[in-house]
Amino acid sequence: MDRGTSINGVLLLNRLLLAGCFLPGAIGRAMNISGFAATLTMKGMPYGDVVATVVVVAEVFGPLALALGLAPRLSASVLIAAFVVTTGTLHRFWDYGGLTRQAEQAVFLSHLGVLAGLLFYTLTGPGAWSWQALWRGIGSPSKPAAKAKKRQPSRPRAPKPRPAPVRQAIDDDELADAA
Repeated sequence: MDRGTSINGVLLLNRLLLAGCFLPGAIGRAMNISGFAATLTMKGMPYGDVVATVVVVAEVFGPLALALGLAPRLSASVLIAAFVVTTGTLHRFWDYGGLTRQAEQAVFLSHLGVLAGLLFYTLTGPGAWSWQALWRGIGSPSKPAAKAKKRQPSRPRAPKPRPAPVRQAIDDDELADAA
């Protein structure tokens, strides 16, 4: 297995794992979107019903785009925005004490790990095993190139010396004429 294949395999696995982090919660929220909107409103989110609808749409379609490798930066950015809104609103561990604080802090920190994965995905892209690569033709076998001569590695060359400027001898007659 060559390096390119293993990298593309890891990128595909990354996309599938990140999508798996979102889909179960998104499906649960989509089944009870009014309850999710009420929870957001009770936690102090203005326009909780609108935010809930946008978050559910982002969390359902974003992971699908993520898994397929469609619009990687857009899908990751949308998921990051939705995740920041829900994590910052629903998992405010600093407002609690005791065991509830520990549980909310654990969820909050795990969400930070998922956010880190999304940021890495934003930087690396989906890889060659994605719809984006298929669409753009990345990673597809190209026409065999003609064998090129092996070029020697370039070496720094010393600059060519410039010839010294030629001085013309000035005759005494020319100086006398100039005066």
